Amino acid sequence: MDTNCDQFVYVDHLLAEHRRLERLIHRTLASIPTWEESDFVGWLPAMRSGLEAVRAELAQHFKEEEAGGCVEEAIARCPGVSQEAQAVLQEHGPILAELDRLIALCRRAQPPTADEARQIEHDFRALVRRLRQHEAVENDIMQRAFAVSLENGVEQPQDI
Repeated sequence: MDTNCDQFVYVDHLLAEHRRLERLIHRTLASIPTWEESDFVGWLPAMRSGLEAVRAELAQHFKEEEAGGCVEEAIARCPGVSQEAQAVLQEHGPILAELDRLIALCRRAQPPTADEARQIEHDFRALVRRLRQHEAVENDIMQRAFAVSLENGVEQPQDI
């Protein structure tokens, strides 16, 4: 979405952050090896680095949302989204805590057993689904509050 209109700066900013986050997620998912390979131990540093990058990006994104920004402007424009917006904001802590847990698991699993490696992958994929649902709700809030369609402005994530 490229509106060239000041009232949509919030929406454009949110979409740009979601695209940046999606690129980090995709890069992290790409670090996961085919588990049938005999040597899959080398993936762990890339996974941990990817998780840390996703966490840093999300922490900044959430901090901006909680300090005002897009969500606050959406509520000001459309008070009917307030309850849903508050629920989205309350998801921030648990999402970051799950990333912290996965990062800690990567640090402890040196080298990981096959079961640990598969569990890290499984848990990260579950978190990605949760994050994408979180973003979908944010996008819905923005659409309703700013009376815009984001269908063409949102990249469709690849299957995980």
